[in-house]
Amino acid sequence: MGKKVFEKINLGGIEVNNRIVRSATGELMADSNGYVTDRLIKMYTDLCDGDIGLLITGLTEVVEGTLTYTLMKISDDSYIEGLKRLTDAVHEKNGKIVVQLVHHGAQVKGNPDYTPYSPSGVGDEESSFKPKEITKEEIKKVVEDFGDGALRAKKAGFDGVQIHGAHGYFFSRFLTPYYNRRNDEYGGSIENRVRIILEAYENVRSKCGEDFPVFIKMNISDFLEKGGLTFEDSRKAAKLFAQAGFDSIEISGGIRRGDHLPMRPKIKTVEDEAYHRDYGEIIAKDLDIPIILVGGFKSLEVIEDVISNTDIEAVSMCRPFIREPRLLNRWLDGQTEKSKCISCNQCFSPTGTTCIFNRK
Repeated sequence: MGKKVFEKINLGGIEVNNRIVRSATGELMADSNGYVTDRLIKMYTDLCDGDIGLLITGLTEVVEGTLTYTLMKISDDSYIEGLKRLTDAVHEKNGKIVVQLVHHGAQVKGNPDYTPYSPSGVGDEESSFKPKEITKEEIKKVVEDFGDGALRAKKAGFDGVQIHGAHGYFFSRFLTPYYNRRNDEYGGSIENRVRIILEAYENVRSKCGEDFPVFIKMNISDFLEKGGLTFEDSRKAAKLFAQAGFDSIEISGGIRRGDHLPMRPKIKTVEDEAYHRDYGEIIAKDLDIPIILVGGFKSLEVIEDVISNTDIEAVSMCRPFIREPRLLNRWLDGQTEKSKCISCNQCFSPTGTTCIFNRK
């Protein structure tokens, strides 16, 4: 199709230097209240030195009071100053950065001193608490929180925002029948289950304007045997998101209780890579907005094949950049061996997301 990995493109309203995106991954490098730290800024400027086309931050919480430990927050105006330091540092390196807006909902670890809410009060067996069913008034508040968070992101200098609608977090659970058993306008059909996300999108637009890029990350399947989001419904949801005006969709999949985790282990061969490709190809053919595909990418040859032979506009990955922040520099220098990442998933640590092979 004539597309090249290393070429400048407009990706959902953002001019980027290539078609490779750093996918959102929780950094766990903020302070205990969710404020930006020097360590967090250094992590992102190191990624900028790696010439990645677009950076998407890790989970950034929009709802005040949510337990998130050392993940970033954007739940009140006090966070803007630190986030502005982050975006300034990235832009000084000629990088582009989008903040991922999330509400964790009932997907929090430990014992929160509040009762998290979920679509229908359905929790997980491994949780130490039972969530409560969110009311319509509380839904309105969450919708406003996303709009307010996006406006703070704009003030802080981010190039856009990505709404997290995947991986079992709050919006993802609205899309999943196992968790969403509501009988009102927010439950039942896929048109109803996407309603809260579309309302959040409209709130973001009303506060940030039509020219501010707004992306969404969504599951193409939960890979849950009973009651999960199916690809049939996901495909319908993607069309609704595009019709609403989202500028780009990042395609992912999986929840904690499903058959596949969002980040699968043991990606050893090129056949193991791009494990959401078939779904992504269909979505990309359906829609006129850019589709970003995530899922096990490690090899330049696989990335080139996806970009060259499908309608997918960009690919995203993160674990390879945790191991090698300058992986793209190596590839551009002609050293095209695949990423050194072994997909062990031991990079996630309460003391900060770092590769076990890079820890001192």
